[in-house]
Amino acid sequence: MQRVFTEDGIKQEFEHTLSSRVERYLKVKPHGIVPLTEFAPVSAECTLLFRDGHFYGSIALSQAVAEAIAKFLCQKNGWKPKKNFEENVAKLQTRHFISNGMKDKLLRIWEKRDDYHHLNPTIETDREKLEALAYEKVLLLKEIESEVFKFSIVDGKLVPENTKYWVLQQNGTVPVFLKLE
Repeated sequence: MQRVFTEDGIKQEFEHTLSSRVERYLKVKPHGIVPLTEFAPVSAECTLLFRDGHFYGSIALSQAVAEAIAKFLCQKNGWKPKKNFEENVAKLQTRHFISNGMKDKLLRIWEKRDDYHHLNPTIETDREKLEALAYEKVLLLKEIESEVFKFSIVDGKLVPENTKYWVLQQNGTVPVFLKLE
């Protein structure tokens, strides 16, 4: 009986929230193809959390993925990242591995990171403001991934713009993570 009630409750919730979920997903449809990294599936979850109305989770996870991308960029460009996110981002920009715009996007995702990471009493509780904040961070993450993992399709083949951020196989293929619905 408990199973039947639980299934019914989930079905009702799904039907009630379906339209808003679709709208939120379409607002932040992810960058569909990224290299197969340890943070690629986690990045996909940021979008799904936002889509499903889990705004605290999408904020905190977007911040974690931004941190992982900054570390990834440091490593791919030849140095061990520091523990301080802002220092890593500043060094990436100073050494011209990211643009000023990319630096700004990373730092905007990072804003209030400690508040959400530690669940400080200052985190937003108003549902509409929380959704707007989650939307901003997930959209920034999409823009960052679109720039870092930019590619084109030539003769049906994926051609990465910056190959050092992709693992190119000897047979000419590239392992990818697909974020396509």
